Amino acid sequence: MMNKRIRPPLDEELEYISLKINEEKNYVSFFGEEIQAGFPSPAEDFVEQKLSLDERYLSHPDSTFLVRVKGSSMFPTLLEGDILVVRTDLDAVHHKIAIVSLNNAAFTVKRLDLKNKKLIPDNQKFQSIPITENDNLRVLGLVTAVFRDL
Repeated sequence: MMNKRIRPPLDEELEYISLKINEEKNYVSFFGEEIQAGFPSPAEDFVEQKLSLDERYLSHPDSTFLVRVKGSSMFPTLLEGDILVVRTDLDAVHHKIAIVSLNNAAFTVKRLDLKNKKLIPDNQKFQSIPITENDNLRVLGLVTAVFRDL
């Protein structure tokens, strides 16, 4: 669906990924119990459920697109190669990660600091970008999920 819409230009830190939509849903096994990351608790029976990843992450296909991270300004939160699920129908929210354009520059990914009027890279090697009242900030969408190969 994304390739039928006009794609705003992205900076060198992002790359569009095509999103093909059809009516078929795919489900994977999902165990509702949480998994311990520390010492395991005594074993409990796991109850299997079905989870559709497209229903969970791509439930609004007309307002969702995928991009791949190509740079390091959002490290360690986002890594090069991460796939971001972006929703264009959500309002800008303080401290959320968004795809933004400042003064009609190419879109980039940054954390929104709406209280202090800045775009924040999570990588401390990069500088925050102040937003003045004369600036034109366009929020294309909020990042709602990240897919990463381990």
